[in-house]
Amino acid sequence: MADPFLTLASASSFDAPTDWFVYGHLHFILALPTLTLLYLSPPLQTAQPLQKQAAYAFVGFIVVVGVMQSYIWDAYGATLGIWEFNPAKCTLRESFPLPVEEVLWLFHHVTKTALYQLKAFELVPANTAAGAPSPALRGGVSALLVAAIAFGVYALAFSPEDSVKCVGLVCAFFAPVWLLVWRAGGQFVLRHADRITWGWIAPGITTTLIDCLGQQQGVWRFPAEFLSGVGYGYLKLDIVLVYMVSTFAVTASGAVVLAATEELLARRQALREAGLPVTTEARALGIDLGRYGEEASLWDVAKYIFSGSLSVGEESDALGYDVRCGLDGCVIDDVPLPAGVD
Repeated sequence: MADPFLTLASASSFDAPTDWFVYGHLHFILALPTLTLLYLSPPLQTAQPLQKQAAYAFVGFIVVVGVMQSYIWDAYGATLGIWEFNPAKCTLRESFPLPVEEVLWLFHHVTKTALYQLKAFELVPANTAAGAPSPALRGGVSALLVAAIAFGVYALAFSPEDSVKCVGLVCAFFAPVWLLVWRAGGQFVLRHADRITWGWIAPGITTTLIDCLGQQQGVWRFPAEFLSGVGYGYLKLDIVLVYMVSTFAVTASGAVVLAATEELLARRQALREAGLPVTTEARALGIDLGRYGEEASLWDVAKYIFSGSLSVGEESDALGYDVRCGLDGCVIDDVPLPAGVD
């Protein structure tokens, strides 16, 4: 195992075209599109109170948990020698595997990605005609992610080949996150796929391109022995995976929370517009819509996510409900209402 403090000791071994361009400049470049977005069209301007609460909770949670998880794998990668930092272009500390700027980069990248996902939910409509993934698809994706976890553990702990270390690091640390998000919120993926894609691609590509600039300016480098060798110039497949996979972990986590909140509010509104109370009796239909007479809470959103439900009968566009009443009572989407519900 490489000693990161030895590999960081010599700045002369880095190929840097300039001396003045340092890590801080990359932070500035990364912030430009985010600050422009916040200035021109800040998110949550038209959001309902519960949507704002969910957004704040998601951003706070992902910044704390996401940065902690990212720090562990980032520091581990530096300890292995998969990435090295130029001591002349960043602030290093004794007995600390990462530069100060790299730790700040983790906060910056996670926060930026979360903000992009918030905006994607405002700008991109949901595909309300799509339903939940089939059991076969859910099982297949879960099996694939479990296999990725196993490969990551093997690559890091047992494989004698250094060329699989970077990909193995990505699989070992992020496949479990993907699996957790998929199992808890996979029912929302197809309906909100376009939003997830835009909220992932935009921050993922910009960060990857800035990484290429960091390599070109000699701020950091990736020794070839730890990479697969697939790539073109500074655009290396292994490093692209690092950024795109880690970005998707943030994006998908946010998408589940935002989608669940939006659909929970839409279902409650649909029942109210149909003249039906949001009561315990209504929950007999298989919908957990929160407490009657009160606004839905974040706890209701969490219960809705982990219920695994998505559709009630055949939902129409905009999550509407077809309610019909006759002498024998009312039905909602061909499901009879329980006794006592008018």
